[in-house]
Amino acid sequence: MKLTRLAGIALWTALAAAGDCAARANRHVPPRLRVRSPDLSRPLHERQPGSATPHDEVSRAVFRRINADRAAAGAAPVEWDEGAARVARRFCEAQIRERTRGHFLTDGVPPYARTALAGLFGVQAENSTMWLTTAREFQKSIVDLALDAHADMMGERPPEDGHRHTILDPDATHVGVGWAAEAGSFRMAQEFLTRRLEDLTLTRVAEAPATIRIEGKVASSYRLEFVTFAHEPSPRALTKSEANARTSYGYPPPRLAYVEEGRSSLHVVGAETEDRVRLTKSGEFSFRFTPTLAGLWTILVYTRDGRTEPRPGGLAVLWMEEGGAAP
Repeated sequence: MKLTRLAGIALWTALAAAGDCAARANRHVPPRLRVRSPDLSRPLHERQPGSATPHDEVSRAVFRRINADRAAAGAAPVEWDEGAARVARRFCEAQIRERTRGHFLTDGVPPYARTALAGLFGVQAENSTMWLTTAREFQKSIVDLALDAHADMMGERPPEDGHRHTILDPDATHVGVGWAAEAGSFRMAQEFLTRRLEDLTLTRVAEAPATIRIEGKVASSYRLEFVTFAHEPSPRALTKSEANARTSYGYPPPRLAYVEEGRSSLHVVGAETEDRVRLTKSGEFSFRFTPTLAGLWTILVYTRDGRTEPRPGGLAVLWMEEGGAAP
């Protein structure tokens, strides 16, 4: 019997210091763009999840091991995130159906968009792993397979230790674990999220041009510093080979940034910066955004706690397509 583990590496880049040349986005609004996803026929709202525990033995074992490893490394424990676990389970089930591996399915949707378009507004980092056997079934239990896969990720050494970094990331606050197994094929995904927002709501306020109101509240002890907007083409369908070849991923660089109203002297490196965010002393914020191009728009809310540099604390993604109502 031959047993093989394959895994993908989750990578993401801090967007504040990255970026292409400043673009004149959001100035000349093209007509006939509409929101393809998420469904904004009614406001989409999410609150930071409360304390919870995994429902199944496999996820429970991996969750406990994650926090044991984080404690040993001096990192704070992560909370269980059932929404992230649902996304992970569906992803693993689809991987087995498609016989794909890594971070992408044949729909071509990036991992961070997969969670955000499902209405999860934490900043995402994913570990994806797989066991295969030539036998009809595994000789080990699913719990043992999951823990062995996690142990392999923790056993990585620099510079090939992306999984280990994701597990021990001090910015991570939540995790959801999903898995699927069928006929000698096992998949597991760990969806880590950084949640520094108490809640976030997306509301479509106009159709022509499509304008979205984004409002929320920063978690206590944090302050909103700025918001970045990054654009990339719409996901395209991938062949199985193309999906399997994408063993890593990164967040796209920003082209536009919003800061608090009245702070026009503040500029985010690499992005055209405008003072459009209404911010209250209690941490509530709101702004409107009108996408100018079809494709994915990744919106990152940067926060800080007064001691560290601004870090991404919340995320939303809009998938825009042509064909909206005429102005």
